[in-house]
Amino acid sequence: MKKNQLIALALLFLCALAVSACTSSSAMNGSTSWPGVTAEGDTVYAANGGQVDAVRDGQKVWSYPESANNRLSFFAAPAVDGSFVYAGSYTNQLHIINKEDGTPSAVIEVGNNKNKIIAAPIVADGNVIVLSSGGMVSSYPAGAKGETVSANWQRTLSSEVWVKPVFEDGTLYVASMDKKMNVIDAATGELKKSYDISGAVMSDPVLDGGKLYFSTLAKEVDEMDPVTGEIRVLLTTTGEIWASPLLKDGRLYAADMSGCLYCIDIKTAEPVWTTERVTAEKTGFIASPAALNDGNILFMDEGGEVMTYDAEGKSVGQRTLGQPVYTTPVLLENGNFVLVPVSFEAQVRAYTPDLKEDWTFIRSAKAESKEETKESK
Repeated sequence: MKKNQLIALALLFLCALAVSACTSSSAMNGSTSWPGVTAEGDTVYAANGGQVDAVRDGQKVWSYPESANNRLSFFAAPAVDGSFVYAGSYTNQLHIINKEDGTPSAVIEVGNNKNKIIAAPIVADGNVIVLSSGGMVSSYPAGAKGETVSANWQRTLSSEVWVKPVFEDGTLYVASMDKKMNVIDAATGELKKSYDISGAVMSDPVLDGGKLYFSTLAKEVDEMDPVTGEIRVLLTTTGEIWASPLLKDGRLYAADMSGCLYCIDIKTAEPVWTTERVTAEKTGFIASPAALNDGNILFMDEGGEVMTYDAEGKSVGQRTLGQPVYTTPVLLENGNFVLVPVSFEAQVRAYTPDLKEDWTFIRSAKAESKEETKESK
């Protein structure tokens, strides 16, 4: 996929969110925005349009707010820590929600409401770190309560931030859209260093074995040493890369926007296996790959094709979802995985590692039970 197509896709995504934020919503009206999803144990927290849904075993635990608010639009994957869920809105608010019952603890205005929270927040050393599209990085006390919550610190970077930061040893690593990796002191907000990188990072960097790994629109997967700032090109791909890399058992797996899959040895950067295009024409990968408990690797293209490969590159299974999938799947404690497609029904769908449907939650209707789901298949 060419870079102008990627830009068009990004603009389409932003327009969908803007429309979703300005269109009236109700419990019967889901969202066409790009959902964010997080799991803790077997509970799924899906940020989708005007609400955040907590779902367990296909049944609603709670929704926040109880009725969808047409002035809210949640996109960023929520952070879950201790007794709270942290959800960023498209109007630059951080909502701190009680995990047990979905009631609000605090709503924080994070600077200018013309900016948006696109990146998932994180909790680090007792504080929640929030990143705004305008480039502002903010730190607030985790679990804050009340109507007025002051920031510990705020720092504005040189460009927009769309991806979740990495936290390690008191330091934040924040990729900004002007092709920089910014190093920030998590306690004070001091900008220690900004390193130039090859291209814009559209998905979350990954920390593994003391090294930072990230994909770029420059058709690269890079490895960065956080101590020295040294960057090594591990993989050059056919197409631009939106999805994060997956690291497992000394190997790195990647999927690009041209529909190709890659597996390399991390230490040597030598290829283990590579595929030609495995997707339909003009369809690539936006959701990041995931490692399943059965040892296989899960890939989802943007058109809704779900596929699994073994570690040696052999195709194991495939399923057509029939709906666009842009959101990276999350794994449940029981070994199943959850996909959140783009849909007006605000769906959350769980599958077994062999791609059989376990349950489906639909906000706009009564969720199907496992028994109902199995009977319908």
